[in-house]
Formats: sequence, structure tokens, C-alpha cells
Amino acid sequence: MSVSDRYDFANLSPIEFEGLCADLVASETGLRFETFAEGPDGGVDGRHGRADGDIIIQTKHYKNSSWSDLQKAVKAERKNVALLGPSEYYLLTSQALTPKKKEKLISLLDHPSVDASRVWGRTELNGYLAKHSAVERRHIKLWLSSAAVLDRLLKSDIAVFSEATVEEIERILNVFVVNPSLNRSAEILKSTHCLIISGPPGVGKTTLAQVLAADYSEEGWELVSVASIDNAFRAFRRDARQVFVFDDFLGKIRLDAASLARDDGHIARFMSVVLKDKTKRFILTTRAYILNAARELSEALDDKKVELSEMVLDLATYTRELKARILYNHLYHSEIDRVSIDALLEGDVVRQIVDHRNYMPRIIQWMTDEIMQRHVAPSDYPKAFLDTLANPEKIWEKAFKQHISGKAQILLHCMFLSEQERYSNSGIKLDTLRGFFNRAIIEFGTIKRAELRGSIFEETLREVKSSFVVIENDKANFINPSVQDYLSRESSDVTVAATLAGCVPTVSGALSIWKKLDFKVTDSVRHQVAVSLLEALSDSSVSGKLALHELAGFVGELVLKTGDADFCRRLRKQGLDNLFWTVTAKLPMLVGELETGVYSHLPHAKAYARYLRLEVYRYVSSEREYAMEIEELSELATNLVASPVEMSEEFYRNFKEAAEEAGDALELNSIGKDEDAEQVIGEWLDHFDKIESLTSTSAFYWKRKDFEERLASIQQMEEFRQQMEERRGSTPRSQSSGQSRPAYDRGFSNEDLRSMFSSLKKR
Repeated sequence: MSVSDRYDFANLSPIEFEGLCADLVASETGLRFETFAEGPDGGVDGRHGRADGDIIIQTKHYKNSSWSDLQKAVKAERKNVALLGPSEYYLLTSQALTPKKKEKLISLLDHPSVDASRVWGRTELNGYLAKHSAVERRHIKLWLSSAAVLDRLLKSDIAVFSEATVEEIERILNVFVVNPSLNRSAEILKSTHCLIISGPPGVGKTTLAQVLAADYSEEGWELVSVASIDNAFRAFRRDARQVFVFDDFLGKIRLDAASLARDDGHIARFMSVVLKDKTKRFILTTRAYILNAARELSEALDDKKVELSEMVLDLATYTRELKARILYNHLYHSEIDRVSIDALLEGDVVRQIVDHRNYMPRIIQWMTDEIMQRHVAPSDYPKAFLDTLANPEKIWEKAFKQHISGKAQILLHCMFLSEQERYSNSGIKLDTLRGFFNRAIIEFGTIKRAELRGSIFEETLREVKSSFVVIENDKANFINPSVQDYLSRESSDVTVAATLAGCVPTVSGALSIWKKLDFKVTDSVRHQVAVSLLEALSDSSVSGKLALHELAGFVGELVLKTGDADFCRRLRKQGLDNLFWTVTAKLPMLVGELETGVYSHLPHAKAYARYLRLEVYRYVSSEREYAMEIEELSELATNLVASPVEMSEEFYRNFKEAAEEAGDALELNSIGKDEDAEQVIGEWLDHFDKIESLTSTSAFYWKRKDFEERLASIQQMEEFRQQMEERRGSTPRSQSSGQSRPAYDRGFSNEDLRSMFSSLKKR
């Protein structure tokens, strides 16, 4: 099989191969083909009827067949082709075909309907599959056992996650209360196409986002719930009306500056794309304090062209009536015992709940969840409700400290401090969690090493499943973000944090522990955790790899926190080569920190900086054996501009030559039909800008001119298409000007409150 061929089709039967080929030809031609049941086909595997002669598809795919076998099979079709007299004849085979072999097959068929453009071998089939990725996705068996399965699964996470979100929305709609924030947010979303919903934890940001998405979904828009901006770009389809939902887009607990630096530009760019597209909507949620910190740190997120402030919706203020309606709906739809609800309705309890200073929809949701309140006696329910409002952290504290075992507590600590999946961010792999947990229960002294059984992990996982944790597709995730809020404090205990740091199984997990330490922890806690992490890194007890610039920054922070400069000397002898790979374009910032920055005083810093500087030089050397991609050079330029590192004149000459070579390789006609040409060209121009910010010269004048002209043409055509679409389209119901709105501005008295909840007694 050719190196460039993704599939050899050996795992498909002839019938499966026929179906694939018919689907692929249909996608390429835009025509519909009928296919036939297994058995003698009379020379027809697929047919499209036409007055001037049918278009015929014939496939040849046999296990372990030779070139000689293929020739015999094709020769036998000669009479069928003559009898059928098609206007066009497609011959598709899983064998690799050279031009000479194609000519031979054409001569064997000897019919004017057959030409080289319609004879497809293995390479052509792979090429058309790459072009028509939807065909590839439909034929699951094709890629299930291939080397591309990981890539496919990562992309399919979007579809799986979206389906789960739709189901969740159906449940949430029962208790959602229509309020002014819905109308206001719908207006912002309609006018700017983007909406950032900010507010404190538990205020209902996710609920509002889901309801907005559901509204659009009911009108025929495709709902795409994403867990990373890369997912959003991959799912983007120019010809579809799509609503993207990115929940908690700046992090679950606190701002991660490193992650922000990596992703903020991509988020801003995706927003810019959506702003110009009338068939797209982008809904994001985040906690207010994280958003404010991000805007301070990120130029991309604070960019005026994105007009971020106009998309921010503050949900911090709830009217009294709105609070009452939220409580009412939750009680009405709750499965909690009737006696418990009646007890809550007695006296002044409802008023105390609605007017409580700690009122939060998340607490209402928790306290009306039958499973969570099953252990509360009906007579104690009102007091339990008010006690939880008075001490919101007790939502999880009581369940954590009184209702689960010590092993389960350790499991939750391990899960909180474990690394999330990098691409989908949709949970922690159970296999990784198992290794961490097994080490931790021994280190904490919960059991002895000799007592460790393979079933302990599964037994403990079952203990917290559905109450703290949800399991899906071999991954674990917390049932609610507030669990993480609670564990962020519990896991910052010096004994817990330092012990877990000493038994973390992977280097990415070690980095996760360091990042997730609550910002309020004392220096002594940070020092002890740093000591444990350095010991884990140096004694070869961790596996996995990080990019060198990430690992070096991580180790550097640990060394600075511990003051253990001797670690650098030990590191020079021992090395951490098994824990990293190198992304050369990311090295300039590290070189700068080693030469003149925060790590410059550490032993051997200058020597290591010289070594890395040489790596950067070799990256664009004229003696390199391959042509560089424009993306690589753009990233390198960005990091060089941002760093204090100065390179030699020879380096800049080599860089410019490599950039010109990469720019010349970009051709407009290379953009595939399934690609978004506007996005691709926009990215190319963005790369040009970044490269020229380093070279200070116009390296792409003619290419830039061609690309900008094509981009303007595409945008003009897109505006026309959207105008036509808008004339035919409809407006989601939440945007309808005729919709009646509750009178939230009027006063809501205690009598109004009693009247509202009196109906619950009658249900």
C-alpha cells in the first residue's frame, strides 16, 4: 500500500466495497445511483438512468487478488459493457493502478464510455474519500480498524456530546423559567451572532445557553456542543445553519494562563468568522471573575474588533418573582416525596428561600433532586433546605465526608487532580485514573500493597457513580462543576496534595496537579507539593510526555518554588529525555527565559539555551531536507517576535527563503470542495502577517494580492447568498416580537408569593 493511501480496503467485503464506491461516485458527481442485491449483477453494481445512456458503476474487489485476476475479471465485463451501452462507465478497484495498468483495463473493456478519469484504483479512492469526508464517516467499518481511528473518534466526540446535550436540554426545559435574560440574550445573539454568558457559579449560565440552543434547534438549526475550539472549527460547515455551544470556555475552576495563551487567539478568530456569517451562532459561558481575568491577560479576547463587551450577559441579578418561579418549577417537577414538599410549603419557609442572600439556581436544583435528598426525613426537609442555603459548601461536604468511604474520597481527589483529555476535554480516562488511584490508596495507607485487588477500583467507582461522577465511553467526569469547586479546597490540604503529587502516574498528570492547586493555598503547601513533584519526575516513576517548552516551564517553576538548584545539576547527568518531545517553533520563549529571564540564574541555564538556540537555527537551515509548512513558520515568527531572542543574519535569510518557498506552495486551486475557502484564505493571510512581522519585508506581495482578491469575491458572494437565505428563513421563537413577556418589573409581594405556591398544595 502506498504511504499516502490511508486505506487498503482489505477489511471490506465486496458488497461493502460496492456500497462505498456507489456512495463515493454519487458524492463526486452529485447524482443518485441505485444499487443491487448480492448476486450476478449483469455488469452493473450501480446505475443512474439517463436518456442518452445510463451511467454505470462496476467494482472489482476480491481478497488477495492479483493483477492477473483483475485483468481476467475486467475482460469478462467486456460483453456486458457492449450490451448495456452506457454513456459513462466507472470502473473502481481496490488494487493500486499505475497509468499503464489503467490503459490496459480500458483496452480490455474497449468501449467509448470508459476513460482514465473514471477508472479509480486504491490511490484515487483514498483521494476521493479525503475529499468527501462525510462518505468516510458513514462507512464505519472502513475506518474502524484503520490507523485513522483515533482521529475519527476525536471528531465524532462532537456528535456524541451534542446528542447528550440535546437530551439534557429536554430535561431542563421542564424547569426553565422564561425571563428577560432570555429575550435580551436572544437579541444579542441575533445581532452579533455571538453571546458570552457570564456570572457567578450556579447562577444558571449553562441552562440559559441550552435553552437558547434548543430554541434554534427547534427551528432546524444544527446544535453543536463543543468542548474545545478545535472541535468547533472541525464541525464548522459553511452550507449549514449551526449553533455552537461552548460551556465554561475559560476553565472549570480558575484561569489557566498557559492554556489561555494557547487558545485565546483561536477563540477570537472563530468569533470573527461567526460574526460575518448569518447562518452561524456561537454561545459561550464562563464565570465572571475568570472572564475579567482573561480580558486583563489576553489581547485577543480584549480585541475591540471582536466587541467582546457587547456580547457579555450578566446574570447576577434575579428579581424576586423570577426566583420564586424557579423554585416553583423545580418543586412542581420534582420526584421528592409529597410529604416533604408539603412540609416545605408550611409557614414562612418558601419566603425565606426566595429571599435568602445565597439563593442560587444550582442550590435549588440540588435540594429538589430526589436522589440527593432521599436520606432526608420529610419533617427535616425544610431545615435541610435552609441550612444548605446558609452554608452552600455543605452541599458536597456532608456527602463527601459522611456518605462515602475513604477509598472513594481518595478516588475523587485523584480524579480532580488528573489531566483532562487535551482535545475533547470530555473527561478522565478510566485506565489513567485506575493507575493513579491504585498508587494513592497504598500511599495513603488505606490498604497494603499486598492487599491490592483488581476489583477495588471498579467497586470504588460504583460507590461514587451517579452521585459525584458520571461514566461515559470509558471516561469519568464530575456530575456538576460545584463538585470541582468543593474539591479544589479539599485537595489543597498539604497532606492530600503532597501525597497525591508523589504518586501521580503521568507527567501530564503532574502538571495538572500543579496547575489545579487553589490560588489561595499557602506557600508552604506549594513548596511541599513542588518537592513531591520533583521527586516523582526524577525517580522515573512517571510516564508519558509533554512538549519540551511545557515540561521545561513546569520544571523551572518547581525548581524556583523549592529553591533546589541542585536538581538542575542532577538533571544534566540524568536527563528527562523520556518525558518530552520537541516543538521547535515554541522554543524561542524558553531560550529567552534561560538566557535573560526567570531561569537565567539556574545552573547550566546558559548552556542549555545555546543548545536550544542551535535547534531553532537548524529548523530553518538551508541544509534541511524538507520544505517547511506556512503554519510552522508563522508559529515560529510569532514566538520570536514575542521573545527577547535575537538570531543571526544568516538565520533571518534562511527564514525568509523558507517562508517564500512555503508561500509559493499555497495555491487557490488546492482548496478542496469540502473546505471553507474563506476560512482557509483568511488563515493564509494571517500567517503572512505573522511572518512579515518578523521579516519586516513584504515576502508575499503577489500571493497576498491574489488571495485578498479571491477573499473579497467570496465574501461578496456569501453576502448575496445570506441575503437570499434570510428572505426564506424564519426567526427563532425567542426572538419573535409578538411573544408576550411576564411583567417582571412590577412588585412581587408576600401575598403574591403565597398565592403562587398555594397551587402546589392542590396538585
